[in-house]
Amino acid sequence: MSLLDDFAHACVLLEKTRKPDGEGGYTVEWTEGAEFMNYLTLDTSMEARRAEKEGVTSVYSALVKKSVPIEFNDYFRDEATGETYRVTSNPEEKTAPKSSSFDLKYFTAEKRALPT
Repeated sequence: MSLLDDFAHACVLLEKTRKPDGEGGYTVEWTEGAEFMNYLTLDTSMEARRAEKEGVTSVYSALVKKSVPIEFNDYFRDEATGETYRVTSNPEEKTAPKSSSFDLKYFTAEKRALPT
């Protein structure tokens, strides 16, 4: 058991599909995709707090296993709280070195409702 397990949140990726609405337009539907464990925490640094006062949404820091297929601008839902988040950085740019004992990658996210 890892110390990280104390901070784990069960999450699921949300996949966006567009379907014809029968009237010449399209409707957006969200379906559940891959499940993963996420180590999510609210960023309370001075920079983040300053940004919040300027109107930026709350910034969350997240760690996931390198094998999780998550990308910039993806949406995911925390299964315990039901809250949805949008990925605001590229997880592939912040991966642990191969020599590390942690098989993780880092990204930032914001709490956000699903777009329609």
